[in-house]
Amino acid sequence: MLQLQGENTRRLRLALLATVTVFFLGCVATVPDTARVRDAEIPNYKVGGHRVEEAIDLYIEPQIRNLHANVRPRSESEDFYPIPVIVGPALEKALVSMTRQYFSKVTPVEEPEDRPTLTYKLLTYRPVVSVEPGANSTRLNVSARLALQVSIDSANGEELFSTTAIGTSHVSDTKLAAGTGLKDAPGLLEVATRNAIIDAMYDISSIFGNSNDMIYAEVLASEIDPEFGIEKIDDVVLNLRTRRKKSAGD
Repeated sequence: MLQLQGENTRRLRLALLATVTVFFLGCVATVPDTARVRDAEIPNYKVGGHRVEEAIDLYIEPQIRNLHANVRPRSESEDFYPIPVIVGPALEKALVSMTRQYFSKVTPVEEPEDRPTLTYKLLTYRPVVSVEPGANSTRLNVSARLALQVSIDSANGEELFSTTAIGTSHVSDTKLAAGTGLKDAPGLLEVATRNAIIDAMYDISSIFGNSNDMIYAEVLASEIDPEFGIEKIDDVVLNLRTRRKKSAGD
């Protein structure tokens, strides 16, 4: 009898150990992979006459270069680990690539100096992962919103131009079977963020081409009020060119 009780105790201990092991392995398995945003493919915007020949510095603030986030999936029924996402390197590379299409003599700098400077600052990066579990599948809705401030200052620090560029994206997936967790969430988050970067680059291209909605609204307002200032890249470039000629003549 004692031998049978000892055997049962040993089996219970082994069963408990197996349960604890499975539990911890399950926890480790649910920790999501890091989403590293790949380089965005920036289209050739065929800038034509809007390619700027004036020399200008390019300053991208460190917050953009180091941009990353931990995105906790939203769900009414479950609690998930945050998904790490690294955005900075891809966003910085996209900004440099797109800017060089418009500015033929742009020089990236670590800090603004006493020279004409184009500056990009981060206003918002808002990624969202929404989980909708069903009977036989799990739906993931992933979105990303990116907002950047675009400004140009003269050599003496006077702001000549400032506006906001926005990029958004949304992707979904319904292929996951129930109970498989969020194995595809990091990939969807990477795609949504990369598409938001491309969308933001398109908006900046529209700004540099004077076709952004905000600039167009200001041009219309100036037709009613002659005193209303028009912030167009053409005006900024003319201002820089005129100041450079005056400085050379001093």
